[in-house]
This record gives sequence, structure tokens and C-alpha cells, in this order.
Amino acid sequence: MKRLILLLFFPVLCYSQQDPQFTINNDYNSFVNPAFMVNDYNLNISGWHRQQWVGFEGRPIVGLANASFLVEKIHSAFGVSYLYDKLGAQVNQSALINYAYNLHIGEHQLIPAIQLGILFNQLDGSQLDPIQANDPNLITSSRSGMNFDLGLGLAYRYRGIAIGFSARHVTSPQIKFKDENATSTFTYARHYYGYASYEAKIGKIWRLKPIALFKTDASSYQFDQFLWFGTRNLNKFFDGVSVGGGYRFDNAAMVGIEFNLKWFTLAYTYDILTNKLKNYSTGSHEAYLRIHLFQSRKPIDQI
Repeated sequence: MKRLILLLFFPVLCYSQQDPQFTINNDYNSFVNPAFMVNDYNLNISGWHRQQWVGFEGRPIVGLANASFLVEKIHSAFGVSYLYDKLGAQVNQSALINYAYNLHIGEHQLIPAIQLGILFNQLDGSQLDPIQANDPNLITSSRSGMNFDLGLGLAYRYRGIAIGFSARHVTSPQIKFKDENATSTFTYARHYYGYASYEAKIGKIWRLKPIALFKTDASSYQFDQFLWFGTRNLNKFFDGVSVGGGYRFDNAAMVGIEFNLKWFTLAYTYDILTNKLKNYSTGSHEAYLRIHLFQSRKPIDQI
């Protein structure tokens, strides 16, 4: 099994980095798009934990935390993000600062944003099982490195509509791992994201929210569709509960449940694999917590 894992990830470990996967792709994830810091609440603190491909040795394990605060007087939001992403013999971490400017045009909002930070990467060459023995492109010990990172984002909001575009790793930063045997060059592939969602209110208590996400690093493509349906405004403290389902093309079917309270949101999703990995894994689990305080305007959505 170990050889299978390393053969699958060999190109990723040496030449490019796929951004971590998320099933709960919402318009509050400022790690993916810093423009999403501007929303219905002045203070947002959110966290993700994902166990991908459970049962598969060397599987991705991801932790993500975002925090942001909107200063309405200067139409600006400031935030930080931290990512921990373990994949086989590699550990990738990011520490980022985010800034977004909220341009109001009547009820419309146009939000440009920038993301600056540092990438930390560690590669344990002793865990690699290369196809070619003594490969000069692979280190055989544990080494780490760092580099700077740049991301750009843009979002548009109007009532229940949220649309976002972003680019991550704009400069395609490189990290080199060098030991006495070899030098391994690791390049972060530039990633592009497109996002759209709409919060529809049905009657007094029902909500319906379709979400679409497109993601590419120019060599691979991903398209997610998800639909949340549930209740809202049930009482003073509990907005309601929603259930959801979706599909990641050629990869997985997704199901989830979400609990919306006045000051925080809890969600859980499970990916049911539909590709060949289903023979080795029982699926992927993801949990999400968002704390939201100091409502800035009439709420239009929750996730």
C-alpha cells in the first residue's frame, strides 16, 4: 500500500502542490478568497477539519482557521488565515494576512482583496519509495523550507447573491529541499477559483441555497455543485437546521448537515467516493465551525 500511495503523489511532492480540498465551500472562506471577509457580520472566526480518504495510508489531513474583522467606517476588512495540510511524506503550512476593501454602490458590493503570507513546507525523503532507485531529484532525509506567497480576490454581493473570483500562489513560489544526496524543487502551482451562490428565502422559515465552485491549477479541473435546504429564524437563539447534498464531478457524491444558531454555525459533510479510490477508502469527513458576531446589516445567508 505504501508504494501505491507514493506513486500516486510522486509528481505532487516534487513539482506542484494542489490546494487542500474542502466540501464545505462557502462564501466565508477567506483562505480561498480574502474578499469573502466582507459579509453579514463584523467579526468572523471559522475553522475546518478534514479527514480525506479515510482508511488510505498517507491520506490528506487538513486543518484551517480564519479570523476577520470588518471596520465599517473605513469600508475595510482585516484578517488572518492559518493552514495545516499533511499529505503522505509532506507537511504544508501557510500563515497569511488578508485585506479587503468594501466598495458600496447602492445595495451592491464590489470587494477587491489581497492576501500576503509565508509558506512553510517539510518533506521527509525517508518516507519516499521512488520508482527509480537513487533518484537524483529526491532527497532521502527530512528537510524544510519557506517562501512568500501572494493571493488576489474579488467578490460581488447583492442581497442573497455572492460571486467570487480568486487566484492563489500568484507568483508560483518555489521551495528547494537539499541534502547530501539530492536537491528536490517544489513549485506551488497557481490556482484559480470561481464561486457563486444564492440564498433564496421561501416563506417565513424556509431557505434554499445552491452553491457552485470551479477550481483549477491549469493542469487539473474541479467542479462542485451543492444544495442546502432547511429552516431559518425559528426562534431568538436558533435559526434552524439544513441538510444538503451535491456532487464533485468524477470524484464524489457529498451529503451534509448544518445547524445555524444566532452566534455560530456548525456543519458536517461526508464524501462518498465514486472513483477508483473507493476500493481503498471509506470516504472523507469534514467538520466546520463558524463564530459570527456583531451583525453589520440584515442577514441574507448563513453558510
